[in-house]
Amino acid sequence: MRDISERVSYLQGLSEGLNITEGSPQGKIISGILNVMNEMAEEITDIQREFADMREYIESLDDDLLDLEESVRDDDYIELECGNCGEQVFLEADIVDDEYDIEVTCPRCNEVIYINDGSFDHQHIPADEEFEAEEFHPS
Repeated sequence: MRDISERVSYLQGLSEGLNITEGSPQGKIISGILNVMNEMAEEITDIQREFADMREYIESLDDDLLDLEESVRDDDYIELECGNCGEQVFLEADIVDDEYDIEVTCPRCNEVIYINDGSFDHQHIPADEEFEAEEFHPS
């Protein structure tokens, strides 16, 4: 955006060189227009800088999300569907073997959808398969 700022500065210099003063009505208008253009150029430069920062941040988030997705695909999961609201929930497969009783509730409606005490059926999804396995429901 330096180009716009430079062009506005050039126009301001021209108006000073032509002795356009704020004393005349035309001078007031030209001076006012040049001041507004200068403020706009500065604002555009700030917006572009913020946009570049935002783009860099989003690209960083995208990279982090990709890493997380790859990490998730490397693990085995159990897919559950809430019998109350239909929300799909994925749990790590090793939760079934946990020595402590673990109760899983639906993040949407807070209904209990799984307890690792053997009272719920589940389907194991190997790591090399996508999450398109058949849905399963608590018994």
